[in-house]
Amino acid sequence: MKVSVEWKGKTRFEGSNENNTTKVVMDTADPDLGGENEGPSPRQVFLQSIAGCTGVDVAHILRKMRATMPESFSMQVSAVSAETDPKVFTSIELAYDVRGGTEREKLIKAVELSQGTYCSVSIMAKRICPLRYSVVLNGETVTGG
Repeated sequence: MKVSVEWKGKTRFEGSNENNTTKVVMDTADPDLGGENEGPSPRQVFLQSIAGCTGVDVAHILRKMRATMPESFSMQVSAVSAETDPKVFTSIELAYDVRGGTEREKLIKAVELSQGTYCSVSIMAKRICPLRYSVVLNGETVTGG
């Protein structure tokens, strides 16, 4: 895997993948650093990558299980940072929010497989700090890890 990131002025950077199919703009909202908030910060992209990675896994696993696919499926990720530089994440919370007729047991199994075996971004993040998750199906918390 290979990506490149190019400076676009001030604190704005643009990333592309090896196939040059997608551009990701990163910036900071911090005016003290010259940021203009033209995109997520690199740390926000990292958190989005956790959600994107596990989301792809869970959707794929549910399809392979022939589960009823969700009507909607979103994830929220929050992190706590150390107070001193380099302000690494000290904990990460991931919440899966699934709506629709997806079978509870299949959803739980798909999330467990993603978090324990397949989602390389989550697994790498767990080497940095604790990563806890919860799964909410139609407004009811069904599991956590």
